[in-house]
Amino acid sequence: MKHLLLFTLLLGASALAHEIVRDGNVGALLHIEPDDDPVVGKVSATWFETRARGGRPITLTNCNCTVSVYAGSVQPHKKPVLTPKLKSEKNRLGVDLVFPAEGAYTLVLSGMPKNGATFNAFRLEWVVRAGGTGGHDH
Repeated sequence: MKHLLLFTLLLGASALAHEIVRDGNVGALLHIEPDDDPVVGKVSATWFETRARGGRPITLTNCNCTVSVYAGSVQPHKKPVLTPKLKSEKNRLGVDLVFPAEGAYTLVLSGMPKNGATFNAFRLEWVVRAGGTGGHDH
């Protein structure tokens, strides 16, 4: 059953990048360069368009946010392969990722509101697939 779920996630990985993921009163859209098809070993500029209910942007000024990248799926006691530092730019959160090998990865964006912020703590997950060439058929 676990393999079927992972297979299903792998097939739809690039589609998941453009779906809004929600947790409580927070939602976010993920975008990875180039064209949501990251290339192994190359820098992929990654952006999270993160908003609180009502459209208020969530950035590092109002959130203690972190991003973790796991090979495959997130499992108890499994450590992330990447924990890069987030940056805020143009009302969005961003990070430069370098995927170490071909395959599926789970990106986890977590956040705790800073004093005065009106959103709840959140945890958002996306599954993406890093490939060898960056080219894909559409």
